[in-house]
Amino acid sequence: MRVWRFAAPFVAALLLLGLWQLGSQTLSPGVLPPPAAVLKALLISLGESRIWRDSFITLGNVLVSFLIALFGGLLLGLAAFRVRALADLLHPLMVTVESAPTIAWLVLAILWLGLGQGPSILVGVSMALPLIFIATLHALQQIDNDLLDMARVFHIGLRKRMLRIILPSLALTLAGAASGTLSVAWRGVIMAEAFSSSSGLGPYLWGSYLYGEITQVYASILWIVLLGLLIEYAFIHPVRLWLLSRLHHSKA
Repeated sequence: MRVWRFAAPFVAALLLLGLWQLGSQTLSPGVLPPPAAVLKALLISLGESRIWRDSFITLGNVLVSFLIALFGGLLLGLAAFRVRALADLLHPLMVTVESAPTIAWLVLAILWLGLGQGPSILVGVSMALPLIFIATLHALQQIDNDLLDMARVFHIGLRKRMLRIILPSLALTLAGAASGTLSVAWRGVIMAEAFSSSSGLGPYLWGSYLYGEITQVYASILWIVLLGLLIEYAFIHPVRLWLLSRLHHSKA
């Protein structure tokens, strides 16, 4: 089973490549170029400075929007948990923000902030913050009230309650939500960049399409996907495993 868990992603990738190759033999290269041509275009692009510059710009925008969403959603969720009236006010507001189409937030962000990096960050925050807020509030509501009441009876301070009861309950929920949150922020930022900025992976991808460089379009998409996977498995997944090990160790 452990071997299969390690091999499964590679098997899935090979199946996807096989379907891609089969499709490219059926469709025109102007619609679906073969994998080898796309990989060659990507390798050529990686030898140029522009893709690295644009990648770091996008990663910076995603990081800023993710951190704002993480801490903003966490603080608002904690406040809403402590004040029921605030929860009743914020929950429908967050659902409304989450339900609004991304393009609507992009239009508003350009109206408010003008062109540049600002709209892409605002779009990323608008997509990610409600997810963190809802996950935080849901996790807090699952805490055993009897446990909190017992902590108050024994005069356990707020700091200890936060460290021993509240934060452990939040940790795994937020680690799980972080993956989805980062994913939506990643997609939102790149889409917003394409229409509001002259630098970043969004304009890099959109420019390839406008110039009719279809193979380069697929190469750009492949690079965006690979970067997304790198973020997930190099940062989010290790943090999730570390939290799991810490929680299991504390319970042992």
